[in-house]
Amino acid sequence: MKKILTIIFALALFASLFICVNAFAEEYNPWNVCFEVNFGGDIYRYDLSQSMQPCRNEAEERGFYLGGNAKRAFAVKLLGDGLPERAVYNYILPDFDKVLKHYDYVKKDRANSSVTFNQNGFSYREGQDGVEINAAELFAAALRSHGRTVKISLPLIISKATTVNELKRNTVLRGTFTTSFAASGANRCHNIAQAVKSLNGTTVGVGETFSFNRAVGERTEANGYKMGKVILDGVYTDGVGGGVCQVSTTLYNALLLSGFVPKAVQHSLVSSYVKAGFDAMVSYGSADLTFVNDTENPIYIAARVADKKVTFTIYGQPNPFEIVRENAEIRDKFTTKYVVDAEKYPDLIYTDQTKVIVSGSDGVKTKSYLKYYRDGKLVETKQIRSNSYTRVDAVIARGYLERDAN
Repeated sequence: MKKILTIIFALALFASLFICVNAFAEEYNPWNVCFEVNFGGDIYRYDLSQSMQPCRNEAEERGFYLGGNAKRAFAVKLLGDGLPERAVYNYILPDFDKVLKHYDYVKKDRANSSVTFNQNGFSYREGQDGVEINAAELFAAALRSHGRTVKISLPLIISKATTVNELKRNTVLRGTFTTSFAASGANRCHNIAQAVKSLNGTTVGVGETFSFNRAVGERTEANGYKMGKVILDGVYTDGVGGGVCQVSTTLYNALLLSGFVPKAVQHSLVSSYVKAGFDAMVSYGSADLTFVNDTENPIYIAARVADKKVTFTIYGQPNPFEIVRENAEIRDKFTTKYVVDAEKYPDLIYTDQTKVIVSGSDGVKTKSYLKYYRDGKLVETKQIRSNSYTRVDAVIARGYLERDAN
């Protein structure tokens, strides 16, 4: 029994001596840097006393035996001399790079979420945050060890990516406008649909200038356009691309309601499908419809034709106003003149047989305004145009014979 007690006493004495030696060693090695990095259970251990061995002869110049604060000051000096951050950390703590390389798999490049807009509408792709190791913070945490092992959660720098929700907040409805072409013939309907197809799915970048003529292209038969009624020199006549001006006018009004004031050219005659002073005539090479996207996000133009109506819808960042169009006009009504000319119009025999030679159009003087409302309250009224449209009296040919009542 005495022998067993002696053995137990000896083991206890040995354990006490081991603890004292370790405590003494730590007390005498405050210069040492010893830490464990943890990332999701992946632990990497670093010990300066081991890593410095291959370059121990450089210990004095590299500051291995300096205390934590002195090492920190040494690093600040080297960085101040313009040395690269990672090189400084590796100079003072040899193999520090090995810690960083061990966790290379943590790094991710930032990829912002993206939005695609085309004739089918919007589609979104979710991005990912960027992740990199915060080497400066890891180095600073390591120097707090003072010879005793410190446990460090791998410090990271997160670079937040744009999210789909953020994109959706800036792809909202800003304004929409519709006009009808119910009375149009087949060729005019075709031309309207052709131009709308060219514009649907258009994106206008920040600071970019939109041009209707550039987006739609020249209205020629080679480009798929047909003959239709156009206004030329103050009268209606046949021309390739007739009907495209209704497309530009509809887009113009959608843009007005979306918070833009595009540059537009008036027709010589007042249009039947929109208020006077709110038309936008286009002619390739001479008259265009343009606007600059002066918002902080892209603008998206959607267009469609359905039930002989053309609709433009504008999307982008929220429109801060509800916008109303108004005009003040003075009309000079056109008159109708009937002509009888059997030689010129031999197909017109009876008085109830007629043919429109010149379509009548009121003369109009107008001023156009935009009214801006916020939360139901009018905050601004802005005059955007002052226009005069030519009066054209109608001319109708008819036959020369009264029909027999029997």
